[in-house]
Amino acid sequence: MPIINQSEIARKLKVSRATVSKALKGDSDISDDMKQRVHDLAEKLNYIPHYHARGLHSRKSMTIGVVVPDISNSFFSYAVDGIMDAADRSGYHVILAVSREKSEIERKNILNLLSMRVDGLLIAVSKETPDAAIYHKVKISDVPLIFFDRILEEQGSGFVGIDDRGAAKKLVDFVIRCGYRKIGHLAGSSHVRIGRDRLEGYLDSLKDHGLPIRKEWIAEGGFERKDGIAGFGKVWTGREKPEVLFAANDQIALGAYDAIRERGLKIPEDVGIVAFGHHDFAQIPSPSMTIINVDPYLLGLEAMEMMLKFIRGEKGFKTTVRIDSEIEIGESIRVPENGGFRRI
Repeated sequence: MPIINQSEIARKLKVSRATVSKALKGDSDISDDMKQRVHDLAEKLNYIPHYHARGLHSRKSMTIGVVVPDISNSFFSYAVDGIMDAADRSGYHVILAVSREKSEIERKNILNLLSMRVDGLLIAVSKETPDAAIYHKVKISDVPLIFFDRILEEQGSGFVGIDDRGAAKKLVDFVIRCGYRKIGHLAGSSHVRIGRDRLEGYLDSLKDHGLPIRKEWIAEGGFERKDGIAGFGKVWTGREKPEVLFAANDQIALGAYDAIRERGLKIPEDVGIVAFGHHDFAQIPSPSMTIINVDPYLLGLEAMEMMLKFIRGEKGFKTTVRIDSEIEIGESIRVPENGGFRRI
C-alpha cells in the first residue's frame, strides 16, 4: 500500500485538507466527532505524517544531526543516549552519522546533514586533521554547531567536554601518590585537542614531581583498541620498562590489556594501567580498570541542552561547559592499603 497523504483522507471524508490537518493536530475549532472520524480513517489507511512538510510552517525540521567518530566505542554510545533523551523531551529527532575516524567521511556526513536541513549539529571530530573548510561552511550557513568531547577550536558555537589537561594531571598525580615513578603514556592523536591536552597533563604531572620525561615511553596513535596494541609494543621494546601506563582513553587501554596478555604478562603485577574512561565500562575488563571517570551520558545531555538554548535564541548562557571528572580506583594498579584511598 502506498503512503497516503492528508489530501486523500480529505477526499474520502469529503472535507477540506485544512480540516484534516487541524483535526490531526487536535485544534479546538474542529469538533470531537470530526477529529475521531479523521483519526479513525488515518489509522485504517496507515497514514504517516510528512515529517518535512510539518516543518514548513515553523521553518524548522525538528531534527538534530549528530556525528561521532566510532559508535562501537561505548563512550559515544552513552553520549548519544544522553543526546537522544534530551532531544526527545523537547520534540526533536536525532539523525546519527559515524565518521569512522576519517576526516573525509566526516565532511560528507556534515554535507548530508546540512542538505537535510537539520536545525543544529552536534559533533565529536575525527582523529584525522579535520577539514576546517566544512566547518566554515556550517558557520556561514547559520546552523548552530556544538562540539562535544572533541573540539576544533574557533569553528563552533559551543563546546561541552571536560578539562582534559587538568584531569590527566589529576590521574597521573594519583598514580605517583601510589608509589609509581616509571610512567609511560599511550597517547591519542595530536591532531585532536584532547590528545594534545591529555599528553600535556601527563607531562605537567611528571614535571611537578621532578620525574624524567622518557620519550621512548610515549607512544602517539589514535583512539582505538588497535592503537593500544601498537602503542604498548612501542613502549615495551627498551631494556628499561615503565611500571604503569596512562592511556588516553579506555579503548587504547583495552588494546594494552590485549598486548600485555599476549606477552604472558600480568596486570598490575608486571605493569599497571590507568585511563580516561567511564564507570560502566571500567568494570568490564579483568582486572577492573582505574580511570578518571568521564560521564558520557551527562556530556551528551549537556550538549543537547546547549543546542536547544541556541535554537530557542536564549541569551546569556555559557557556551563552554566542562563536566566534572573523578578518579575511580579499579584493580589495574597497586594501591597502598594505608593510602586512605577508597576503591569504587
